[in-house]
Amino acid sequence: MLKLTAVMIVRNEESTLPGCVESLRGVADELVILDTGSTDRTGDFLETLASKGPESGFERIETGRIGMTGFGAARAETLRRTRTPWALWIDADERLSDDLKREIRSLLDGDGLERYAAWSIPFINVVLGRSMRCRELGRERRPRLFRTRSCGFSPDPVHETLRIGDGVPVGRLEAPIIHHTMRSWTAYLRKVDLYTRLEAAHTDRRCNPLHMAVTAPATFLRQYLRRTCIIDGRAGLVWALTSAWSAFLRDWRLCVGRPRKQ
Repeated sequence: MLKLTAVMIVRNEESTLPGCVESLRGVADELVILDTGSTDRTGDFLETLASKGPESGFERIETGRIGMTGFGAARAETLRRTRTPWALWIDADERLSDDLKREIRSLLDGDGLERYAAWSIPFINVVLGRSMRCRELGRERRPRLFRTRSCGFSPDPVHETLRIGDGVPVGRLEAPIIHHTMRSWTAYLRKVDLYTRLEAAHTDRRCNPLHMAVTAPATFLRQYLRRTCIIDGRAGLVWALTSAWSAFLRDWRLCVGRPRKQ
């Protein structure tokens, strides 16, 4: 029977992390969770979880606190601490659906998992309580279950990806991860603040006032109309507006001076 480690990085996730961990019980054998700078009670939760040992429902739990120089580097560190041949990349605001738990468990217990170096998983993205249907969020599928000796994380500071060898076939799981993409607009804006700071600190782009002037309306129209967020009502409108704000904020930070790398 193959062993699986769930790997994640967290920051101020005291309200979401317990539910994520609960969804991993019975599927993940081990956990590697690294805190990148929480100021809430996330650290207390991790300390309590790790202190339970096998009573937690996991054979091994490794937690720690690391500096945040970028998402790619932080995720690579979780992989360096992983001991099992297979890993599952998951975030605190995501949950394994019951069907996905059964699907992964069946592969781990049988001999089907080794057919591929990685497996892609569909997503149900939930914004302000609504399961999104738009092209932007309703058709998402990502490789998240992977062989640790064959795959790794890209070094990108913000938009990190899983690196899989060229020409390596990727399997497809059918049951979804449920991603609570935006539970609260104000909480999501804090994430936008972090992401845009990292993007501005690491990009080679220069300030372009004309681009800054047009990026917000162009992004809104692209998300709301071309990517059909309009079909998702209020949630789609908020998503398109927030995407526009993120695009403007990133450009604004390029023009007012790059922040120091975090």
